Amino acid sequence: MSTPAPTERDAAAAFELLAGAEESPPVLAVLTDEELLAIDGIEQPQVADTPFTDRDDVDAAAYASAAFRSLIARGLVVIADDAQETEGELLTGGTERRALQLDRTLAGITALRRGPLGVLSAHRQVADQLTELLVYVFPAGGILEELVTVDGFHHFSLPVRSAVPERLAVYLDPQGVADQDATVFSGTLEDLQQDAGIVTRLDDARAITVLAGTGAGGRFQHTVFTASSAVYDLDTGGGEPARDVELVSLSPVGLRDLLAALVPEPVTSA
Repeated sequence: MSTPAPTERDAAAAFELLAGAEESPPVLAVLTDEELLAIDGIEQPQVADTPFTDRDDVDAAAYASAAFRSLIARGLVVIADDAQETEGELLTGGTERRALQLDRTLAGITALRRGPLGVLSAHRQVADQLTELLVYVFPAGGILEELVTVDGFHHFSLPVRSAVPERLAVYLDPQGVADQDATVFSGTLEDLQQDAGIVTRLDDARAITVLAGTGAGGRFQHTVFTASSAVYDLDTGGGEPARDVELVSLSPVGLRDLLAALVPEPVTSA
């Protein structure tokens, strides 16, 4: 199944959403795994995690079908031609149109999720609970934020770009234990893994967050360990055992500076 091409209405809805960005934005919409599968198509790969529909005891197709009926009942999907707004021309050279119309806010969110020019994902593991925070990046400081909870609810918000480092810092270090900036270890990844003192420090981690992204500066990956009284960062980009790495502890300012540097710049056409 191919993904229908975005329309002029989709693009206009996306621009309208980005124009409404705020320093402390409210949650714009909450969608479930199965609702996103119903919108995107069950066979389409998902950018974000889908922890509920990925469960072995969940029939994703059946849940998506039920979610689709719910979206229609709530007026978020319109199937009657005479109740639809004009979609306008297809964009990006596509040829396939949707047979239905999404609510304007939903259409804007869907267009933004499908066409970012940079993405930062933060997978945070606490015990056996995994959540994900995604930051989709667009020109002129445009940001769409998607928080995925352990039970498969996707919370969408529209912060201004300058607010993103603070929001990420609260996600990574909700208790505010970041203490001071210091180099804890410098050497190869293999040596770090064999250093008993370092292993003890990292074993104290209450949460481990993998930050990965891509944008104008290429791909990157960092692992942040939130321990009981410190926050550590390790650039785990390549993962080669012989590669030189630094493990650093971070102050509150250092943590926010790191996160500001990791929010990618959007890729622009040459």
